[in-house]
Amino acid sequence: MHIKLFAADKTDVGKQRDQNEDRPYRRVESAEDGDRGLFIVADGMGGYKAGEVASRMAVETINKAMDTFFKPIHDQPTIKIDRSMLRPSSPTGKPSKAETHKLSEATMASAVEDQLRAAIKQANQAIVRYGEQQSEAHGLGSTVTTLLIQNELAYIGNVGDSRTYLLRNGALTPLTKDHSLVAKLVETKQIKPEEVYTHPHRNLIYRSLGAGRSTLEVDIFHETVQAGDLFLLCSDGLWEMVHPEELERTMKMQASPQAICDKLIELANAGGGEDNITAVVIQVSAH
Repeated sequence: MHIKLFAADKTDVGKQRDQNEDRPYRRVESAEDGDRGLFIVADGMGGYKAGEVASRMAVETINKAMDTFFKPIHDQPTIKIDRSMLRPSSPTGKPSKAETHKLSEATMASAVEDQLRAAIKQANQAIVRYGEQQSEAHGLGSTVTTLLIQNELAYIGNVGDSRTYLLRNGALTPLTKDHSLVAKLVETKQIKPEEVYTHPHRNLIYRSLGAGRSTLEVDIFHETVQAGDLFLLCSDGLWEMVHPEELERTMKMQASPQAICDKLIELANAGGGEDNITAVVIQVSAH
């Protein structure tokens, strides 16, 4: 199946903030084997304009680091394969043709995952360095949720509490896990899931790009893409104002990715617009 991607984004300052520190990004390029796409939502934090700088640096660094992903296969750099992966599987000690094919797919997927993780870590280092050089921006940081689509595989990289969702067959599923205090409290059953939206410490996150941390753990998730899938990347300013049932209903009702983005921003502002609001929506079709 050759994938065709249609994407849109929208960001808004909201009702209670003076500046917008969110940064959406989308990039779709066509290739012989179908479209490839890179999509990012970064939510910056830290001092006057520092959050805006952090989210911009996150997007620009990740995009640049993933640039080779968009090159034709024959132009992409050679991938080093760990020879320990090449286990004998026949009396001759050579992998069978079928197993060679599987190894190739697994190795390629692992290489893309490593590239995405490294790109996010590069963004972290860039933000940390900026904070060290600019005293007024000390401690600046950003969340990031990133979706990479190639052929029938989606790779999701996540740090912080911006989220990626998937709407498939009418059901909305979160693909990421928040690195926040309230998410931990839900996980350990100290609060109920619905209390996340009203908890006094709901904005405390324990993992982000920057914030003076030179080391970073990045969550990577995988999904097999199907025609008809709808992905949503958003900042907490959206999902805190528009709860899952309403997200699902809106994504099912609207005709296009842009219409979904527009409506979700409108709903978040109607719900109070307590933070900057950002949405990136990707529609998957086959051709």
